[in-house]
Amino acid sequence: METTTFDNVQKQITKGHLLLLYVSMANCSVCHAVKPRIEKLFQNHSFPVLHLEAEHYPEVAGAFQVMTAPVILGFFNGKEIHRQARFIDFNKLEKSMENYQSLDLSVTYDDLFN
Repeated sequence: METTTFDNVQKQITKGHLLLLYVSMANCSVCHAVKPRIEKLFQNHSFPVLHLEAEHYPEVAGAFQVMTAPVILGFFNGKEIHRQARFIDFNKLEKSMENYQSLDLSVTYDDLFN
């Protein structure tokens, strides 16, 4: 898991690829317990897993409507596809991310409707 900046997170989201964002706070005991589980769960996945320390970037609250920590956000094609806060269902999170990762994007709109 890469600890990064708010600007880098915004750039990664606009690229449109699948990514997972973990938002934490330094004084959050739940955050410290969740982070290693996230790292272990997604260590062998091909999409980026980014970590943002919210106390360094107060704009994260407005940009992502994050009012508590920890928060896990999944993004695909520049849009939020998954959100969990405080109490994390790791099975649901993994299944959601794997579903998006396994999408066949080689099928185009024309293939489907023409």
